Amino acid sequence: MSWNGYETNNLLRNEGPDEHGVPRYVDVAMALGADQGLDARGLAIADFDNDGDLDLAINNNPGDSGDPERARPSLLRNDVGARHHWLSVELEGTASNRSAIGARVTLEIAGEPQTQLVVAGSSYASQHHRRLSFGLGEEPQADRLTVHWPSGLVETFTELPARHRLRIIEGQGSSLVAADGTGNP
Repeated sequence: MSWNGYETNNLLRNEGPDEHGVPRYVDVAMALGADQGLDARGLAIADFDNDGDLDLAINNNPGDSGDPERARPSLLRNDVGARHHWLSVELEGTASNRSAIGARVTLEIAGEPQTQLVVAGSSYASQHHRRLSFGLGEEPQADRLTVHWPSGLVETFTELPARHRLRIIEGQGSSLVAADGTGNP
C-alpha cells in the first residue's frame, strides 16, 4: 500500500522476530513487481484462483489527477501455493450468524496450533474473503481443526488432507473439495 499519494506501494514480508523479540519486516515490493506508483487505498486478500495461496486485489484512487486509468484496481496473483501444502476453511453458521463472523478456528499440525478469526471489515473500501487459509508447509495433512462458533458450539475435525478446501456448516459436518475442484478425496 502507498502511505500518502503517488509514491510506490510497499509489500512487507515478515522476517520473524529479532533476538529481542521485535518483529522484523522487509519491503519486497520491487523484487516481486508489486511497487506500482498508483494511489492505493484499499486491499482485499483472497485466493482468487483457488490454488491455495493468497492473492491481492488493490483499490486505487485517481486522486486529483482526473485520470480514470489511475483508479483501476490491481490484482497481484501469487503462485507460491504449488510449492507448499495448505488447507482452507469456509464456515456457514446456522445457530450463529450465516457468515460465521466471530468464529475462532484453530488448526493443529504436528502439535503446533494456528488460530484465525472470521471477521467483518478488513481494509478501506475493501473486504477480504471470509475463507480462512492455513499453511501446512511440508505436512501432508492437518491433525486437528477446532471451530468455536459464536453460538457457543465447538466442533472438531481430524486428519484433514492438505490441498483441499474444507466447507463446514455449523452442526451439520463438513465436506472437502480438492484443489482441482473435485469432491471428497
